[in-house]
Amino acid sequence: MTARRENARNETACRSFFAAAILAVMLVAPSTPAHAFEQGASSISLSLGAGQQLDRDYTVIAGRYGYYFVREFEGSVAFEAWRGNDPQIYKIIPELRYVYSRAFPIKPYLAIFVSRTLYQGLSDRNTYGGKLGAYFTINPNAHLGIGGVYERIENCNADVYRDCRQVYSEVSLHFTF
Repeated sequence: MTARRENARNETACRSFFAAAILAVMLVAPSTPAHAFEQGASSISLSLGAGQQLDRDYTVIAGRYGYYFVREFEGSVAFEAWRGNDPQIYKIIPELRYVYSRAFPIKPYLAIFVSRTLYQGLSDRNTYGGKLGAYFTINPNAHLGIGGVYERIENCNADVYRDCRQVYSEVSLHFTF
């Protein structure tokens, strides 16, 4: 029964985090919208994917906030919750992303990242990797992202983690303002 209470608390914390992140984005959003992928534009992305760690399958839910510091280059930070199995896994991910925005309606992207992965009951780990995908234009400031992720666990013990690298897909909604 205690594990169920802890899971319920974690679910509530996850929902609270996403609500706070969306509220924070709304508070710092500029009064006039910037063009997508241009210097000074901000973005928020919500993602859903599938991943595998410790020989277990997970559903990966993520939220990401980014800022285009120059045209087509975005610095961002994301939070992921890996749900549907034990142990529970959470990640904090700073990322640098390049979006080739001159293509229409498909805009390819490439990203590199590092992350801090928090495992319930195991030692926390750093990971690093890359993403490759494309944004499909829904409207000038909304895009559907489809891509793949390659990630490697730093200082990995294959006896504990079984596989020190992961490849998984992600689907996201990306909004710029």
